[in-house]
Amino acid sequence: MKLFLSSLGISYEQAPSFVQLVGKPAYDIRLAFIEYDDGEKGESVHVDENRIAIQALGISVKPIDLNDYKDGLRKEPLLHTLRGCDVIWLGGGNTYYLRWLLKETRADVIIKGLIERGKIYGGGSAGAIVAGPTLKHFEPADDPATAPELIMTGLGLTDTVVVPHWNNEKFGPAVVKIAEKLKADGYKVQVITDSQALVIDGETQEVVP
Repeated sequence: MKLFLSSLGISYEQAPSFVQLVGKPAYDIRLAFIEYDDGEKGESVHVDENRIAIQALGISVKPIDLNDYKDGLRKEPLLHTLRGCDVIWLGGGNTYYLRWLLKETRADVIIKGLIERGKIYGGGSAGAIVAGPTLKHFEPADDPATAPELIMTGLGLTDTVVVPHWNNEKFGPAVVKIAEKLKADGYKVQVITDSQALVIDGETQEVVP
């Protein structure tokens, strides 16, 4: 599997690593940018900023509002849309709400199937966290009560738990405790700052830039 997991979006410095992972020039990459409203104030601004930053790299971005698929009757349209893209990107927000919404819309099954068949997975912040095996211990950063149903398992695309926003002024103290608890439970943990990303290409893992 090929994954690009960051704290935010894709920075200019990270772009070469991302393009190399996809295997196409930036102008030829089609990226499905999955976003959603979790009700948290200010989060949509960060998502918009990250989407615009990715577009600025010359990448073709198709925004998809996952809330539009909550009725459970639109599995085929979502699958059709994602099939036409090279990269499936999950933006930030509340990690627990995102995981619930992925299950509610069956996007978790769709996305995992497509990644297993060669699509590239990308995620920033919450999108990076849910790619791993667990959502345990992230409660200090995200309120679990935001999710109608609490799901503690991630998508399992990697056995590494990404802990984003390392040394971030707002989240810094919380993520230190999160990382410590995850390691104590025996999980493989990779912390990344807001300027870093974890690139996974099969058995190879590298933190960039």
